[in-house]
Amino acid sequence: MKQISILGCGWLGRALAKRLLEKGYAINGSVRSEAKSNTLKALGISPYVIQIENTGIAGAIKSFVTDTDILITAFPPGLGRNPDADYAARIKHVLTSISSLSNCKLLHLSSIGVFGASQGEVDETTAPRPTTAVGNQLLEAENAVSQLGSNATIVRLGGLVGDGRHPVKQLAGKTGLPAPLAPTNLVHQADVVSFLTALIEGDFWGHTFHCVSPMHQKRAAFYTHECKENELEPPQFLSEKNDRNKKVLDTKSAELFGFEYKLAGCHFKDF
Repeated sequence: MKQISILGCGWLGRALAKRLLEKGYAINGSVRSEAKSNTLKALGISPYVIQIENTGIAGAIKSFVTDTDILITAFPPGLGRNPDADYAARIKHVLTSISSLSNCKLLHLSSIGVFGASQGEVDETTAPRPTTAVGNQLLEAENAVSQLGSNATIVRLGGLVGDGRHPVKQLAGKTGLPAPLAPTNLVHQADVVSFLTALIEGDFWGHTFHCVSPMHQKRAAFYTHECKENELEPPQFLSEKNDRNKKVLDTKSAELFGFEYKLAGCHFKDF
């Protein structure tokens, strides 16, 4: 039985942990406060309170990673809540914590935010050209992880939806929104969990993957439809042209491990 440790058992990390438990893996999971640890324990996850900061890691990181076969970094960059957060530095602290563990694989959950909004159609071979602070930190973190070679895999996730989470909730009723014709690059939580589980079970290391739905709809049409379907006030998009055209493709998972997105065309009511 493999031991898997998930750094960041939040909305996505906890869902992944539950699936991996069903598969028979032993799971360590980290949260940032003692109050949240009982939730993990109730699910059968061994809880750890670990805080990853710019300057280092607080908590029992050594025991968290000891005997771990796979470490999953599932915590977000955090710049939205804390503009001073240094995500790249935090990932480098994680890498230091496993530097002596030659048998530990790293599954790093990154984001399609590593690409600039105007890079057009991109796949796994496209060189990212980030234009935001978070994009630059994502790329710096990926570059550090890639130094592990075949001991690590990077998965760039699309915009996450599902289990009560959907960006339409934040866009409903808003006005002056840009880029009405830009493609959506979303992915459902259930598909992400299945994608990552297949990757782990197939031992696909040394890769960079994109996990994003093949259904790319125009932003204005998609979010207007979602709001009307759910009796929310539709957003109002600007009519001016915008160079935001990023369309992220997954060109590897179907060929390597036969992955098929089950919720590629679902709407808000299915979330």
